[in-house]
Amino acid sequence: MQNFTNVKRVLAKIMKVSFTQLLLAFLLVGSSLAHKTHGQDFLERNVSLRLQDKGIHEVLAQLEKTVEVKFVYSPKLIQADRRVTLVAQNERLSEVLDRFFNPLGISYKTFKNQIVLSTVASPPDVSPTPEPTAAVAPVEGKVKDKSGAAMPGVSVQIKGTTRGTISDPEGIFKLNAEAGEILVFSYIGYQSKEVRVENVSQVMSVTLNESASSLSEVVVVGSRGAPRTDVDRPVPVDVISAKELQSTGQIEVAQMVQFTSPSFNSAKTGVNGVANYADPATLRGLSPDQVLVLVDGKRRHQFSGLNLNVTVGLGTVVTDMNAIPSLAVDRIEVLRDGAAAQYGSDAIAGIVNIGLNRSVGKGTFKTQYGVTKEGDGGTFLGAFNYGFKLGKEKSYLNLSFQYQKANGTNRSDNYIPRPVEGGAYTGIYSNTPAADEATRTSRGVWPAYSTFRVGIYGSNQTTAYQGFYNLGYPLAKNWNLYSFGGVSIKDVMAYGFFRVATPTNANATPEIFPDGYTPELPGMTRDYSTVVGINRKLSDGWNLDFSAGYGFNNLDMWAQNTTNPSMGAQSPTSFYVGQNAFGQTTLEANVSRNYNGLMGTKTFNVAFGTQYRVDNFILKQGSPESFQVGPLATSRGKLPGSSGRPGIAPADETNTTRSNIGFYADVETDITDKFLLTGALRYENYSDFGSNVSGKLASRLKLSENVSLRGSVNRGFRAPSLAQTFNSVTTSTVQAGAIIQTKQLPNNDPRLAQIGVANPTAETSWNYSLGVTAKAGSKFLFTLDAYQIDIKDRIILAERMIVSQIAALRPLFPGISEIRFFTNHVNTTTKGIDFVTTYKHDFNAKNRFTASLALTFNETEITAQRPTPAALQAGTAARILVIDTVSISLIETAQPRQKMHLSLSYQANKVNFTWRTSYFGSVTAWEKPANRPHITQTFAGKTLHDVVITYTPNKTFNLSVGSNNVTNVYPDRVARNFAGYSNGQIPFTRNANQFGFNGAFYYLNATVNF
Repeated sequence: MQNFTNVKRVLAKIMKVSFTQLLLAFLLVGSSLAHKTHGQDFLERNVSLRLQDKGIHEVLAQLEKTVEVKFVYSPKLIQADRRVTLVAQNERLSEVLDRFFNPLGISYKTFKNQIVLSTVASPPDVSPTPEPTAAVAPVEGKVKDKSGAAMPGVSVQIKGTTRGTISDPEGIFKLNAEAGEILVFSYIGYQSKEVRVENVSQVMSVTLNESASSLSEVVVVGSRGAPRTDVDRPVPVDVISAKELQSTGQIEVAQMVQFTSPSFNSAKTGVNGVANYADPATLRGLSPDQVLVLVDGKRRHQFSGLNLNVTVGLGTVVTDMNAIPSLAVDRIEVLRDGAAAQYGSDAIAGIVNIGLNRSVGKGTFKTQYGVTKEGDGGTFLGAFNYGFKLGKEKSYLNLSFQYQKANGTNRSDNYIPRPVEGGAYTGIYSNTPAADEATRTSRGVWPAYSTFRVGIYGSNQTTAYQGFYNLGYPLAKNWNLYSFGGVSIKDVMAYGFFRVATPTNANATPEIFPDGYTPELPGMTRDYSTVVGINRKLSDGWNLDFSAGYGFNNLDMWAQNTTNPSMGAQSPTSFYVGQNAFGQTTLEANVSRNYNGLMGTKTFNVAFGTQYRVDNFILKQGSPESFQVGPLATSRGKLPGSSGRPGIAPADETNTTRSNIGFYADVETDITDKFLLTGALRYENYSDFGSNVSGKLASRLKLSENVSLRGSVNRGFRAPSLAQTFNSVTTSTVQAGAIIQTKQLPNNDPRLAQIGVANPTAETSWNYSLGVTAKAGSKFLFTLDAYQIDIKDRIILAERMIVSQIAALRPLFPGISEIRFFTNHVNTTTKGIDFVTTYKHDFNAKNRFTASLALTFNETEITAQRPTPAALQAGTAARILVIDTVSISLIETAQPRQKMHLSLSYQANKVNFTWRTSYFGSVTAWEKPANRPHITQTFAGKTLHDVVITYTPNKTFNLSVGSNNVTNVYPDRVARNFAGYSNGQIPFTRNANQFGFNGAFYYLNATVNF
């Protein structure tokens, strides 16, 4: 413990160093470590070995271990399964290779620590030479992947002959060919490509695309070392390609992931405050703010609004993944493991990394229209993507634009004036049935009860305009410039609960709305982001990366078709409610290098860096009428403020900033071919609550080439968001003719300290994971991972504290009826198992079958609670609860504990048929009615089926017709004895998040590639 204290003291001194000095220090360190290597030193190393009747590939593998060098070759080209014998006794490697390769017709070239193998040209033919029929000369070219990166080791063969070669470490190839001959390019994991030699003087540029039937997706997130396939990683990662995302028929990124990754959950909601404007998205059943979202490995800023409604993510801010147009996405990587030590705060549950599209020279136009079985929710999408080359090799500018128009849906039941058996009658005009019926009939506006709807509960109407760019450009001296970012503007129309016209109703304004009214709650969210950086790979292997990023989100809110009831007939019917805003500036420096053979290891990658971040949270007041206390508040008991959404009052305005700086170091080493070990350590210091140290250790052990064990343990953290610390909300009610306020207090309110409530500090976590991966050839693989996540000091929004019932509050909060605040109050444990299996089979080039099954089982439990502050409990007989049943259920039971995705796809020539089955486990919601026992309802698990048929007549055009939830499955309905049923307005619970409630959706999609 003393050593840890000393470490913290040293790190605290480091904090005094300016960020500019740190950047300079990293540059100097990188430069000092950048020295020239002698690429052929390993040829002078002595070799001793004895191998008899072994395959060439086995001999090469043994040489790699002995001399710590890498052979790059095509097994097919050099016929690597040939049996050979090699004996060497303390001989130089160059002599051994010459003696070994010459009889086999193999040649080699060296590059850094690699030896690239090819075949020796055929011996000259001494027979009479026939008259030439075509020109024969060297054909040169370069092979690269779709990002423009060089591909070494690609087999290049002349079709129908034994002549061929292999691309060198720069992707360059050269071989003799005749005009008209066909070159076949092949590489494991990529689609083979045939290119005709038009003339012998041409210089070819060949791009290979990843194979659609490749099982092992290369993973980048979670490691600063060499990219690896998922089965070779020490932690589990789901890799979802753009093709898989687009095939879901969804038009928003979060919903695409919802139906492809079992651990990810994001469902649409309605009548739910800020959740109407940015969907809560979670990982492994934890909170939305416990998953970190990255874009191309860089932190994505969060949404500006704080969720204060009784739904999943209560008291949290989310990251709006739907602000990124889907065609801008090349792939999504879902890291299902804690990663705070590598990437910083929020990564307790894991990471979603959105990889951006870098394609050049080709474009996509996509349009889609769909509608629900009920005939509402009509959705139109128009999207465009094109990539430009900016004049230099490896340069790119990829642009994406998207327009989305989604009409709302309504799943309310018909109005029921007596929803609870034996409960009070709640008519629109009167609480007396006879009087209510007489007024209803005379008004002639509403038909007979149970035949019409007054509420609007469904997906919100949304109009979105979005654009995104991704740029890369080589600079002088091997530096590369990169930048990405975008703009998203979304108009969302949400709704509140219906307000009856009963004169005694505190929200009624019969002077303006004699038949009642449903408040309309429009919001406009604007999202801007940009990241600019430079990187360089030095000649001796050091990688340098420096970047700066800025992200900003604001949410402007209005209330329409409503009133300020306390103003009566003088009230306007439209109000500006105010604005939430959040900005984040990030400066980052990362340095890494991969060593081969360091300290006897196979590979050894070291990375270190720093990040400086500034967050800014803003609340701006609404129009005066939106929070004004009118004369009818005291005379008639009418509520002040705009009904449905009271405005932000001047007392609640804030403009708060904090900064933090972090340092990290991580290493990843293949100690042997079978044993991988990785570790990371991170220190962060926040200007508002102090410092934190997190760490991670992970490993993978290959039991065989096809079976591996993996596991990890890490200590993570999540810093309280600025919104949790400084958000302030004031609403007013009327009691006995007096105006009484309800306040959600910012934690800098000095009165909280007087009742024993401290400022929130970081949540800390321990995450344990153990798994097994297996594959059978290139067709079948599965991964099975078990995990446990223990979170201490989890931040919650406390229950409403009724001032009149708590002795300590009465002198501190006169004129206030209730208070709420954020506090570190509970510890939780999440346990689960994730299983993923995939099978792919190519019958031939035009017929392919793919099947995948992914499922998760998990549960979260509150394992401990802090005692209620003594000052709150003193002098009060009743037990004061900081967290109660409803809030507990939002943590423990409001998300499915089981989720499964089964996907079957068959490609037959030009037609592709895909069937997806998704199972969402049961959820449970609680309710605590006034003066009644708490009640609960469990909503059973449901299975949804999606189907889509795609016709691709040529490479330019494809047409898809499909249905999501084709069997029209709905969640269980809310029981009528729940107050939350709201006279039929809310037939499907708002207090849990399962899979939505719109039923079947049918769509037609057309895509043009050019």
